[in-house]
Amino acid sequence: MNALLNLPHRVRALWFQILCPLWFRELGSDCLIFGRQHFRRPLMAISIGRRAMIGRDIFWQVARGAKVVIGDDGSINSNCVIVASTGIRIGDNVAIAEFVSIRDQEHRFRPSTGVRGQGFDSAPIIIEDNCWIGRGVYIGPGSVIRRGSIVAANSVVKGEFPPNSLIAGAPARVKKELADE
Repeated sequence: MNALLNLPHRVRALWFQILCPLWFRELGSDCLIFGRQHFRRPLMAISIGRRAMIGRDIFWQVARGAKVVIGDDGSINSNCVIVASTGIRIGDNVAIAEFVSIRDQEHRFRPSTGVRGQGFDSAPIIIEDNCWIGRGVYIGPGSVIRRGSIVAANSVVKGEFPPNSLIAGAPARVKKELADE
């Protein structure tokens, strides 16, 4: 009876293993992906490290020529948005809470012309090892979050931040240096 109850999960896991190469260029061993993922197109350059956990309802949009790399032992919680026009690199042991938006591009804005058709500016994003990104954070183009940092919930991050920092606010600022034990 137990085998029958587990059958839908096993079929779903098998189906996902068959489809993974269409969506993820590289998928590390013991990686867990929960629920459905939303992909803008197939054959995107997404690499996920070993023992990573990816929550449900993640929206992935990776342009041709761009790359998203997620390190080992990291986690991305449900309902996050990852948009890469240039590239996003997330280090090892990074915890990303739900509803986080990581976008390496932003709309240009010139008041003299309409919003539509103004194009985008793009710069790579780097989140180094052992960082914790709180719920609802926005990380914009060109951001560099150095190792051991914590970004408080609902912060708007753009720019480069030193290692072992507590980062918070909109716009985000370093609130204090964290002890490196």
